[in-house]
Amino acid sequence: MESLPLVPGYTFRDPTIQDYKLKQKFGYFNGFRVVRDSNIGIGRRLIDTASSAFSSHPDPVEYDPSLTYGRVREYGYPQVIPNYVLFAQKCLNFKGFFRQGVFNSPNEHFRIRHVNIIYFLEDDTMSVMERPVDNSGLQQGRLVRRGKILKNTRGDAYTWKDLNVGINLSIYGVVYHTVDCDTFTREFLCSQGIDVGDKEEAPPDPYTQLRQSKSKAPSRLTPVSDDSRRRFLEYDTMVLKFEATWNNDYYQILYFLTDDTIAIREIHQLNDGKDPTTMLLKRTKVPKNWKGMPSTYPSIYMECGDPEVTEYYTPTDLRIGDTIFIFGRRFFLFDCDPFTRKYYSGMLGLVQPEKIQPPTEEPKTLPEYVPPPHIKFGTPEDTLAGCLSMLPKSPKKDVIRQIFNFPKKLRYSMKMDAVHPEDENRDFILEYNLNDGSMQISEPEKRNSGRRGGTFLSTMLVPKPGTNRDNPLYYTPEDFYIGAKINCFNHRFVINGADLYVYRYIKANPEKFCEELRDNMRNYFVRQGLIQDEIDSTSKRIQEEADRKRDLDPTIGSPFKDDFDTAPCVKQFAEQALHKYEGEHGEYRPPTPPPEELCPGLTKVEEPLPLENYCPLQKQEKSKQVLTQTKKQLKWADQIHRDKGGHPIISCQKELPECKTHIAQECVPPHYFKDRDRRFEVGQLMYEKASSPAKPDIPPSQPLFNRETGERTITMLHDKCRGPYPPV
Repeated sequence: MESLPLVPGYTFRDPTIQDYKLKQKFGYFNGFRVVRDSNIGIGRRLIDTASSAFSSHPDPVEYDPSLTYGRVREYGYPQVIPNYVLFAQKCLNFKGFFRQGVFNSPNEHFRIRHVNIIYFLEDDTMSVMERPVDNSGLQQGRLVRRGKILKNTRGDAYTWKDLNVGINLSIYGVVYHTVDCDTFTREFLCSQGIDVGDKEEAPPDPYTQLRQSKSKAPSRLTPVSDDSRRRFLEYDTMVLKFEATWNNDYYQILYFLTDDTIAIREIHQLNDGKDPTTMLLKRTKVPKNWKGMPSTYPSIYMECGDPEVTEYYTPTDLRIGDTIFIFGRRFFLFDCDPFTRKYYSGMLGLVQPEKIQPPTEEPKTLPEYVPPPHIKFGTPEDTLAGCLSMLPKSPKKDVIRQIFNFPKKLRYSMKMDAVHPEDENRDFILEYNLNDGSMQISEPEKRNSGRRGGTFLSTMLVPKPGTNRDNPLYYTPEDFYIGAKINCFNHRFVINGADLYVYRYIKANPEKFCEELRDNMRNYFVRQGLIQDEIDSTSKRIQEEADRKRDLDPTIGSPFKDDFDTAPCVKQFAEQALHKYEGEHGEYRPPTPPPEELCPGLTKVEEPLPLENYCPLQKQEKSKQVLTQTKKQLKWADQIHRDKGGHPIISCQKELPECKTHIAQECVPPHYFKDRDRRFEVGQLMYEKASSPAKPDIPPSQPLFNRETGERTITMLHDKCRGPYPPV
């Protein structure tokens, strides 16, 4: 027929060809692009590329190009120079300082010490060296020995990336501030892409400046006679002001440079209860020792004059931090005004210290009420409530807690941490009342155990061991988790289980429990399989939201991308066989038969067959061998048939040339998912290269189908599956 011309009337239809579908060549598999090459064309005929004309034979003679062109030269790898050779004798030098406190010294409170911070590039070590200062009286030289210095508690060491100008470095508890670096350091950091800070001026050391000022030779000037008129013209309106305290009151000491007199002004506080007097001492000269009079001085004199006083207070005697005695009153100087500081530094060459916080008297606190110790009658709350009033009253109860949490209870199962062998197999149930925090422990009755079941511990508040008897700490739900050990009046228990309501309560109140406890309880219920439905519903809801977003947003992936991902299908299929109900009294529902029982002989083909030519494998005997764990590939059939009731059916055929097995078992209804893409209304699942892992032992269920001998009808529970055999 191939030699006939292609004109009307000379073409004939081949009745053996029933499938005119052209297979898809390009597709996706597990998210990757794949090319599906096939030697079968339309009508399941072999294409030309499968013929012998297109077959290629390898050349028996092998040709080696190196015989003609020579061997290929190997790649010249660059020379590797280690860091300890490349950065040998190369260091980063930073100049800095740190502030050292000086205690119990009226002359100074701190010192500024200048150092050099050296960083060695060859092994990432550091060293701190102090520049020598003459007559400093301090140990100078190497302050920090060379080595790797940690910069935090995690164990990270300083590197050259952490160094810069104008930053603080904490080295063994001492804070160093960098102010400058040398030229090599600046060029190296800039070559590595680090912006180096500008140079800063290091602060001077006040103690060093004081010693330098004292070491200067005094100028030889002709002394000027002490003329009152000259002092008036030169020092008029110049007053040195100091802040002082005496007897927990604040005063202002005024020193007049015109005639070296002192006046004391009282600073009143609000509601201090004192008379509103302004001056405590009028302007006068104050002697340093007003009681040290000579023996020849007559005692009937009321006052002493200049001949008797040997020394008066001068500006050099007034310094911040000193205590002066003015006519028997002890004044402590803690601050002064800016003019006074400028006068001391410019005229006298002295630097007044910074302001000192004056000592304040701590306010008297009332003695804390200490409740009496707890008596043996009642609870500690009853003892405390009876001490707060003349008439004993019962302690107040948390009514809102009782109303809100009434009749809620948390139930746990426990085992006794047995000391004696006869207590090893004793089981207990702990009930915790959320309305008042009380606990009850009961022991279920066991047959032939020799013990009576019942209440082991009546409902009461159980204190934790080691707490104060007068103010005890009671057990709370935060102390109960899987594996927790509880001590109830020297009886030790170990929690090994919990009720499902405990998980619901923890999930509803996550702020009351720590994360470790929530994870502990969740892992326990997952192992028990009590929250599997919740996990499935959550994953299903997430998948539905993802599918909805994908359908609404055309830019998110291909709509057929998930159809080739078989892992969720296999997982859902396995979970259906192990699924069970949850609840307080959960029962197992009849499990779905695994695919090995529904169709023991699964079709193994290299290409997905069409629905009309589908042929299941022959039934094999049930064996106990553990199958190798390989991935199953699920594909959708291209055509779906329905019966009169609208249910999907599967067609069965006899032996085909491509399928060398006979139909040994009846057809089974296809497994399909309801929540698939809308393009596939009902899907027929076929396993390709099926070798599933070992399934758990599930009790066999009643047969789902039946077929009489010589009939083409498969009788199900309520439906029938009809499928014509292909013509012989």
